[in-house]
Amino acid sequence: MRTRSAWFAVVAMCMCTPTAGQTVLSEADALARLSSDSPRARAIQSAVDVARAGVLNVGRWPNPRLNVDREAVAGVSEVLTTVLQPLPITGRRTLERESATASVEATARRADDELRRTRADLRLAFASLVAAQIRERELTRSRDQLQELARILERRETAGDAAGFDRLRAEREVLDVEADRVLAAGDRDRAQARLTGFFAAGTDASSLVAEERLIGPRDIPPVDVLVSQAERVRGEVLALQQDAESARLLLEAADRRRIPEPELMAGTKSSNLAGGDIGSVISIQAVLPLFDHGQPERAIGQARASQAAARLEAFRIALRSDIAAARTAALDRRRAAEQYRASALKTTNEVERIAQVSYDAGERGILELLDAYRTSSSARLRLAALDATAREAEIELEFVSGWEIP
Repeated sequence: MRTRSAWFAVVAMCMCTPTAGQTVLSEADALARLSSDSPRARAIQSAVDVARAGVLNVGRWPNPRLNVDREAVAGVSEVLTTVLQPLPITGRRTLERESATASVEATARRADDELRRTRADLRLAFASLVAAQIRERELTRSRDQLQELARILERRETAGDAAGFDRLRAEREVLDVEADRVLAAGDRDRAQARLTGFFAAGTDASSLVAEERLIGPRDIPPVDVLVSQAERVRGEVLALQQDAESARLLLEAADRRRIPEPELMAGTKSSNLAGGDIGSVISIQAVLPLFDHGQPERAIGQARASQAAARLEAFRIALRSDIAAARTAALDRRRAAEQYRASALKTTNEVERIAQVSYDAGERGILELLDAYRTSSSARLRLAALDATAREAEIELEFVSGWEIP
């Protein structure tokens, strides 16, 4: 028994030690690879750059217009050269530019939320890889344990101390566990590929190994604290506030359309009559807003303001519900994992030992021994699944509340 225990210890150490060419990543390392220069981050930021470029098109000063007019009659010709410059002195263009700038800020805040969503998705992919690694390792350990048992039974059968049924049943169990291990390896491959999708091109998915670190219980703040935090930092909340500010500025700009904006025209007038004198020309003109005084722009501003207010109210209501549900899920799943670890997992090794001793003493059959092995392996796999779901619930809570819980 000591020899077998030592052999299993060596196998476990080999499985936990990364092989050459593999890259062990912690969750922090994985997040660091999702830098501002990563393709996903650049794609998200590009939306802000496009919106920011659009501001340049709003509130620009109009270019002056040059006009040259020549008139000739009865041998007398006159040349009129003028420059017309609109004078945007009402402040309407400034307000429109500020409204567009507020819209850019809203886009930037939504980009922040999208980037946080991407970071949360990366952490979920990392958690999935950890769970897949643990599952594959446990099934490999169980298969190796059963293979060793089958070899021992084969030697006992040769010596006449064991029945052939026992060996055949153990070998069948090895085949079943190996089939599960192959499926688990496929899950691990897919988890590696999913995680690689967050990194720069050229990353070898098969070389990635997620660092397995058990996260202890955390103190999760009350719902009101999480909601308050979310309303301060969540990008969508801040974006909707900027949408409301943009609509307010657009309404104010629409009111300025009722004020005429003058146009100043200045230039020279020359004639070939009486020696060709040159005189000056100056005039002021304006468009009177008798029919169009900003009704469409005002209607658009009012509609945008109402939309922003309604969306912000709806989001805040949904935010509280989402945080409450995510907090409950995180607490329940972590509690379930802790209880299972403290109760079921604590007795797994003892069950295996008792079953092995009873089988060696002839008090139990091979089916009872294999059932003990299967039960122990299933307990470890179930605990890994519980830890994974608890971690996923915590990540979702951190995203929806805008707070990475310490």
